[in-house]
Amino acid sequence: MPRFDRAHPQSLTQGVNLRGVPTLRQLGSLRRVALHPAVWCLPVMALLVHLAMPFNNEYYEFFVNFDPQGDYQQQEWQHTERVFRYTSGVLCGHLLALLVGAALSRRHRQLVALAVAVPLGGLLALVAVAVAFSKARSLEADWVVGPAVDDPILMPVLLRELAAFPLFAAAGVGLGILLPRLRRYGVKVLLLAGWVVATLTGLLDEADTWPWLIWTVPVVAAGAAIVRAGLSVDLLTEPPELVGDGGRGASIALLVGVTAYAIGLNLAAHLAQRRRLARK
Repeated sequence: MPRFDRAHPQSLTQGVNLRGVPTLRQLGSLRRVALHPAVWCLPVMALLVHLAMPFNNEYYEFFVNFDPQGDYQQQEWQHTERVFRYTSGVLCGHLLALLVGAALSRRHRQLVALAVAVPLGGLLALVAVAVAFSKARSLEADWVVGPAVDDPILMPVLLRELAAFPLFAAAGVGLGILLPRLRRYGVKVLLLAGWVVATLTGLLDEADTWPWLIWTVPVVAAGAAIVRAGLSVDLLTEPPELVGDGGRGASIALLVGVTAYAIGLNLAAHLAQRRRLARK
């Protein structure tokens, strides 16, 4: 039984509580564990896929053709739907991976944060594709022939989108170090607004007007790759022919761009930390 020390009254909150009530120190430890990105990011990723599925399912009717008529338009609608269903939540996942990397940079040194962020980004990608595949299969119509993993247009783009998750997480580490105020809600709102604008620019394929956006803004490239994969088949020909590159160029630009940002941000963060130490 813990003894009461008159000289140190705080001793009552240490050790084992006979009533089974956690001490303040234990509550603080539990809160810190619960708020660790490795704990909350995976359930959040699964939730984002669920929330994004209705939007992805209605993309064609909302942005392309609200009333598809005839065999050609019906088949184009169904093909686009399939691509968007199986990539549900991927674009949201990129932002989540970036924020996870930034959160890790506040808890760990840069190298440790990178060592945790990269595999955690890979886990986010696995959760995203697992949940998206399970939901997409339940929505697929009888017209679909063959499994999605054999789709020569969908799978290359999807795999490149998933490969970007660890890179976004690594970029988030550098960004979190360079922008310590990222934890403030105002900065987060600005980041979210910028991401929404860039994502819509890609999804509306406005990057055709400004081709340089594909290579300089990875978020735009990510959205454009999915759209170009969905609207990439000319079903009027027999057999159907590929129109454009099926999102290949945009998805490669995504990987090149986010890799450059990840390296550049982390090098800049490393140099910034060295300057701070030199001033002390």
